[in-house]
Amino acid sequence: MGRMGFACGLTLFCVASLQAQSFWETFSNDYPANCLAWTRDNSNPVIPRSGSTWKSRWTANPELFMLADRILLYYRGNGIMPGKGTNYHDRIGVAEISALGPMQLTYRDLNNGSPVVDVGKPGEFDDEGVLDPAVVWFKGRVHLYYTAIGHGPNSIGLATSANGEQFTKVGKVIEGRAPDVIAVGDTLYLIYHKRDGAGYKVYIATSTDGVKFFPMGERPIFAGEPGHWDAHSIVTARIWKSGEWFYLFYGGSADRVDEPEFFGLARSRDLLRWERHPGNPIFGAGPHATADGGAIWSPALYDAGSWFVLLYEGSRGKYAWDLSSGICMAWIPKR
Repeated sequence: MGRMGFACGLTLFCVASLQAQSFWETFSNDYPANCLAWTRDNSNPVIPRSGSTWKSRWTANPELFMLADRILLYYRGNGIMPGKGTNYHDRIGVAEISALGPMQLTYRDLNNGSPVVDVGKPGEFDDEGVLDPAVVWFKGRVHLYYTAIGHGPNSIGLATSANGEQFTKVGKVIEGRAPDVIAVGDTLYLIYHKRDGAGYKVYIATSTDGVKFFPMGERPIFAGEPGHWDAHSIVTARIWKSGEWFYLFYGGSADRVDEPEFFGLARSRDLLRWERHPGNPIFGAGPHATADGGAIWSPALYDAGSWFVLLYEGSRGKYAWDLSSGICMAWIPKR
């Protein structure tokens, strides 16, 4: 499984969040037309696997975050780190984007090209993998929440930073995976996924200090619709707030647990009752044997003036035979 925000306190994008209604209105009630309206970059994946270390197998889970006037991209890599054993692990790195638009992505890795959040020591809650970064500015620091795989159940971990590049781990905050987070005033709203029955559903918790989270009830706030394209599982959902609406941009599948074929859009005024876009799904996996033809995850949206640009994880094949994730890009004109 896997926003930009600073002074505005939002976690998808400061500029684009102001255009959230415009994004909703970009799509008609015709899902094939919506899916076909996007243009994919011919060079997908635009951030492929590379080197022989921490991202040699794949790249995934893009997360956009605005820190002052800088656009930062947090993402997952999978590979082997020299001096840290021979096992492959998921780790989180960060890059700075200097240009992002249709047919345009310019970036450079920060932190000397090394991960900013690494796996924990043997026996710790995140000693097998750290993935799905979700970043927010809260109470004077960058908070990075992530899926932690390791000793014990899957959980959400937290690391914090003053500059967005050097992080200190705080620890486990709640059980679950694939977090996303927004700040509204002095409160953080954390969405996360738990497997409920056959597939995943979305839950929510709140915090006033960023560390202690309290679930808003025991039931999921968002789940698949029986008989629809997202019936079986909802994964890697992203949340943001604009005006009176909260928006959810999410992956869904009719028959698979964690291999979504489409992205959908929903909105809510109270975080509990959600209205799905009548033209869902609004984005789909690509043709077979292409960079994103097997499955797609982690939609990260950016407002590029006359366009909405989407960074996302795409895989050519499925888990069982060809998981080949890389970060892909597509765009759609505003209406």
